[in-house]
Amino acid sequence: MLLQLSIHHLALIDEMTLDFAPGMNVMTGETGAGKSIVVDAVNLVLGERADRELIANGAAKARVEAVFDIADNDRVRALLGELELMGDEDTASISRELTNTGRNICRINGTVVPLQTLRLVSAQLLDIHGQHEHQLLLDSRNHIGYLDEFAADEVRPLLAQTEKLYADWRSAGQKLARLRKSVAEREQRIDMLRFQLEELRNAHLVEGEEEELERLKVFYRNAGKIMAAFDESCALLSEGTENSSSAVELLREGVNALMPVASLDPRYETVFTRLDGLCYEVEDAAKDLCDLRDDMEYDEDDAERVEGRLDLLRRLNRKYGATTQDMIRYRDKVAAELDELEDSDSAAEKLEKEYRQLGKALGEACTKLTHAREAAARVFEKSIEAQLRDLGMKNARLSMAFAPLAPGEKLTDRFSASGADRIEMMFCANLGQPLRPLARVASGGELSRIMLALKNLSAQKPGIPRSMVFDEIDTGISGRMAQVVAEKMSQIGNHHQVICVTHLPQIAAMADEQFLVRKYEDGGITRTEVTHLDNAQRAQELARMVGGADCESKSSIHHAQTLLQEAEKRKAALRVQYTAP
Repeated sequence: MLLQLSIHHLALIDEMTLDFAPGMNVMTGETGAGKSIVVDAVNLVLGERADRELIANGAAKARVEAVFDIADNDRVRALLGELELMGDEDTASISRELTNTGRNICRINGTVVPLQTLRLVSAQLLDIHGQHEHQLLLDSRNHIGYLDEFAADEVRPLLAQTEKLYADWRSAGQKLARLRKSVAEREQRIDMLRFQLEELRNAHLVEGEEEELERLKVFYRNAGKIMAAFDESCALLSEGTENSSSAVELLREGVNALMPVASLDPRYETVFTRLDGLCYEVEDAAKDLCDLRDDMEYDEDDAERVEGRLDLLRRLNRKYGATTQDMIRYRDKVAAELDELEDSDSAAEKLEKEYRQLGKALGEACTKLTHAREAAARVFEKSIEAQLRDLGMKNARLSMAFAPLAPGEKLTDRFSASGADRIEMMFCANLGQPLRPLARVASGGELSRIMLALKNLSAQKPGIPRSMVFDEIDTGISGRMAQVVAEKMSQIGNHHQVICVTHLPQIAAMADEQFLVRKYEDGGITRTEVTHLDNAQRAQELARMVGGADCESKSSIHHAQTLLQEAEKRKAALRVQYTAP
């Protein structure tokens, strides 16, 4: 159940906190007062698309937070525990923050989570039904989903099996199609792959070889310069020249000259020690340099080999990959594809058999799924018709029509992840009229009532979110039908929390709690506020909703009070009816 909704800097709302109660909560107000902003806030909690335009003018960010009572919601507590997001055992908070920079920060119980996780959790807590949703009924492709939701316990296992078989069958079909390419095309492909594989294998590729070849190339191209530098350096450091001693000899003489006086002063000894150590270091470095010079050889044939090998690798790089590792991977891929193509005849036969077996299994699964749906459809039809009778449509009939296979059509032509059924709702509102496609014959008011009937059936099933938000789902109805819809929503409120945005006084009167959405100006800025109404304020608001120039007169207020009193009596009767065995 939604306990509290906090809204900060969203559209025309600066700061607002709404406390909701169990049962039926309604929100009313003039057209354009900002009721849709509250619905937008709920949609943000549900993880719907966030538009930066929702951020209040002049604000850097907007934030919405919803607090839910989960004391009796074992499913949500288990999910939060699995996600390591459990906070207070009895409540859960979900927040979402939008910024002008485009950042979208989601939190559950104070922990930042991905948007997908927010959607996963909030979907178990809240369900929203907008005034546009009944338009989904006009698309027959959606009808199968309503039936599957109604019969979820029977259909879901069969649907999961069908989805897996369909994925396997489709994958096998795609592989088979590739193998069935024309013989000429396959032979051309084989010839090309054989050439590539031979070229790559003849190259005897070694991972990391290019780095060593580059080092050798640098050496051979600069060998003369390197040897000259080494000769001169060795001569100056350790071998000496005809006219002078080496650097090592001169440094040793300098150290020996200091030896007699080094012990006379700590400062002399420090300098002596440093020079003595430096002398040994220079001797070692000079020896290493001369060893490098002595080991150095220039091999013209090897230099040509290095250049040629690098040229080969560069040419292969351009064709098969930027690095030797890439080329090795490509070589292995070519070899695997070549093996598959050369063995394609036997592979095609094996895959053909697998494809037929999967098709047969899928057909059997689809048939089982169809039978389950057909059985569920009869119960679904009766349940919907019962709901519609409660909604004042005593002569309404609804049938789930399963389209048969057309002449020449095969079951495999209809295979999909959801089975092989094409189902359309057929509807008739009046006696003596034939059933026709729902989209062709149902009026806007009838669609609204059919959708409400569907939602009421959904609400009665376990596992459905405890809080249900209806955004002007009463569009297209009035008068007696409005009262009937109001009573149906009140019935839903007996086992689910209902939050309803409405313009109809009949629905508002049946509410357990009522909120008024009002637009006002503050310092030249338009704001929206939501106020919880007491009984006297509810009577004033209902008088306005009923309309008329004298909506504030005593007679209008008295009429509104009468509506509230009659609504209380009707709610009490409905509660008795709901709890009766």
